[in-house]
Amino acid sequence: MDYATVNIALDVILVLAAVWMVITVRGLGGIVGRSVNWISIGAVILGIAHLLSTILKRTTVLGQSQNGPLEAMVHRLIVLSGFVVLVLGFQQIRELKR
Repeated sequence: MDYATVNIALDVILVLAAVWMVITVRGLGGIVGRSVNWISIGAVILGIAHLLSTILKRTTVLGQSQNGPLEAMVHRLIVLSGFVVLVLGFQQIRELKR
């Protein structure tokens, strides 16, 4: 079994599930709708981070990954942006308490 291919397939499914979340909550309005939209977009970004990480890890020259540090930095930057978007969504939910 080729685990690298399985990982890519699972990453693609993760991104598709996150996109499905965005499509599902699209019609919601008000603070809750905006909150869930931001959170769903954050999930898409996190899914993309996983997919890109897997792809960059597969890129090799003579059987050796040449992207270790680059892959790690890109992954962390994308994950950071995903978490920022998630926080924006949760800040919208906080508005309900006011």
